[in-house]
Amino acid sequence: MRAKAQLGKSDLPINIGRKARRKTSRAGYLPSDADHGKIPDVKDVLEVLKAMHVMIPETSEVSEYLLAHSDLSCLIPPICCKLIKTFHEDARLFLEIYRDPEIHDEYLTLYVRKNVYEEQILNCIDEAMAEFEPTLGSASGWLLVTTDFLLPK
Repeated sequence: MRAKAQLGKSDLPINIGRKARRKTSRAGYLPSDADHGKIPDVKDVLEVLKAMHVMIPETSEVSEYLLAHSDLSCLIPPICCKLIKTFHEDARLFLEIYRDPEIHDEYLTLYVRKNVYEEQILNCIDEAMAEFEPTLGSASGWLLVTTDFLLPK
């Protein structure tokens, strides 16, 4: 017998049977495995981001980066959710790997792209990200959240 349940943000995952799968909540969060010392699978994180309509042009590159920096992977869905709430439906999020052309350096970049940009967009991004700064500071990888002032594709 298989049981289906929709988890809320505060619910603990419960496995019923061998192949029970976790469902994501409507808000787009993974159940908070990180709070229980368990890092979510990168594949699950990418599925949640896809359900949240976060665009990931090079999924394999992002997946590799998140595998190398698994403590960062559990932060991406709540950050995207916060940005979606901040910018509503008039913005699209794009998760990409940035490669510095001058030195051997790469990091994850989350771009906020809109059809019309306000002067305060960078301040709005900074305010939305303030609650995540302490956790991001101790993560093994880098995440830059910004805009490149391009139109959403």
